[in-house]
Amino acid sequence: MVSSNAIRAGAAYIELSVSDSRFVKGLRAASAKLNEFGSGLTALGTGMTAIGGAVTAPLMAAATAFATAGDTLAKASDRTGLSVEALSELSFASQLAGTNFEELETGLKNMQRTLGAAFAGTGTVAEKLTVLGLSVEKLSGLSPEAQFEAIAKAISRVADPTVRAAAAVDIFGRNGTKLIPLMQNLQALRGEARSLG
Repeated sequence: MVSSNAIRAGAAYIELSVSDSRFVKGLRAASAKLNEFGSGLTALGTGMTAIGGAVTAPLMAAATAFATAGDTLAKASDRTGLSVEALSELSFASQLAGTNFEELETGLKNMQRTLGAAFAGTGTVAEKLTVLGLSVEKLSGLSPEAQFEAIAKAISRVADPTVRAAAAVDIFGRNGTKLIPLMQNLQALRGEARSLG
């Protein structure tokens, strides 16, 4: 015969087994929820990584472009004698006027070479400057930026387009005529460049 202690022990075992079964089910449900939560976080992390990459790539490209532009301006400053700030303004202004930075730089280098010859007393540029209302003495005391501004202003005042084009070519080289729209609107275009920073 089975004793009452054995029945009680069996009941406890059944009760523990049932309780254990509920506990395991609860743990499994909690584990499933945690796995679901972890998967959601993984998906969110993957999405944030993609967004970060999408944001970082253009910023890195922009930083590289700015560094390259700064380097280009610094080297052009060394070649032309104009400050980096002035070249930056003139570069922007020349684009608005329909020319490009390379043509501007070439013109500025030709201007420096032409003025150097005039300051040394060689060539016929001194006479051409006089026709524009400028003098070698006045230009020799100016910075390269101020020289360009003075020449641009003088050329833009020439009414005859043929004479204006000839003066631009004499001072700025064969691409000098490409700089005429810039010279005619120099102050307004540089002002716009300054306003845009």
